[in-house]
Amino acid sequence: MFYGEKLSSLRELNGLSRKELADKLNISEQAVWQYENDSIIPRIEVLNQLRNLFCVETRYFFSSGYLTAKVSEERIAYRAEDRASRKKTKLELTFLNYIDHYINCFEQHLLVPESPIIGIRKESLKLIEKSHLERKETIKKVAEFARNKLSLKDNKDLMYTLENSGIYIVEKNLGSQIDAYSAVTREGRLYIVLGTVKKSAVRRNFDLAHELGHLLLHANVDMDTLSPAELNIIEKEAHLFASVFLLPEKEFVDDFFELKRKSNPDYYIDLKRKYLVSIAALEMRAYALGLLSYQENRYFWGQLTKKKYKLFEPLDDEIPPVKPGKLRYLFKFVLNKNVVNLNHLLDYFNIQSGFLSKLFNLDEHFFDPYLETKKDYFREARILDIDDFRDKAY
Repeated sequence: MFYGEKLSSLRELNGLSRKELADKLNISEQAVWQYENDSIIPRIEVLNQLRNLFCVETRYFFSSGYLTAKVSEERIAYRAEDRASRKKTKLELTFLNYIDHYINCFEQHLLVPESPIIGIRKESLKLIEKSHLERKETIKKVAEFARNKLSLKDNKDLMYTLENSGIYIVEKNLGSQIDAYSAVTREGRLYIVLGTVKKSAVRRNFDLAHELGHLLLHANVDMDTLSPAELNIIEKEAHLFASVFLLPEKEFVDDFFELKRKSNPDYYIDLKRKYLVSIAALEMRAYALGLLSYQENRYFWGQLTKKKYKLFEPLDDEIPPVKPGKLRYLFKFVLNKNVVNLNHLLDYFNIQSGFLSKLFNLDEHFFDPYLETKKDYFREARILDIDDFRDKAY
């Protein structure tokens, strides 16, 4: 029996519409609809195309589905304009459910202690609930608390610190309009999904801090019921969190007073190198703390525009962006220790190693060292020379 919903989920996982998939297969959009709704079974040549396109075995489509919904729409945080697209939300739900399923497969035989981020998240919620301060001041307190509990001393260690705390960080092609988003599964696993569009290290750092803000500040917020105006508010809250989290007030103020010219963006370059935060974000934090006058602020932004730093800042091409490493280490650990047999896993789910490589944005040959070469029937045979053949024959 052909399971059309498995084709539908693979199509969504790869961000394809029915029309786009039909074009790749050189068939009609109606045919794709019929496949997905179990009206007809694809021809063998179409099945072979699907196999190669999605890196699965043909029998993948003839076995029942195995995914369970671990993430719901109300627990995905990304920008207001992006949430307006129901299609986009559905595609990201599919992606999250796939990666969560396979992470569970690789972790199922590991005894993993409770992640520190779980406790930090609970304490952050208590701080918010018990706070008598105005909202902005409460957010600042949560950001300061989180940095202290994570023992983050240097922003260059942010990616490692968040992964080590228990957050799963993955990369995915999100297009040019989305920088990142965060989500929480029903079982409490926390995800940050980063876009793969090339960007500076400092922008990636801010994305990470921004999404951490969502995970700590908006744990009880139903994202799916908020109006665009309300979504804009929580985006600004996550932005404020990131600013305070990345630029601790006392240390930043002391460093800022060392600047010779507060209104000239070029004098912020050393601060950018130290904090790994953009020049624009550094000035915004300083202005919010009252360290610049209104006139100085206006002059700064005029200079930023004149120098074209809104598009490209000094050091953007010198500081390499950090890539997530936790999942790479997980896969290598369980495969090297033979906790998971890769061939068995691939056979069980009827997928190819390339499926996992694409899913987790890994090098296409990442899993090659762990694949067992299957023996063919004649591997041990040798070819006889003509004399041997005469002896054997007679």
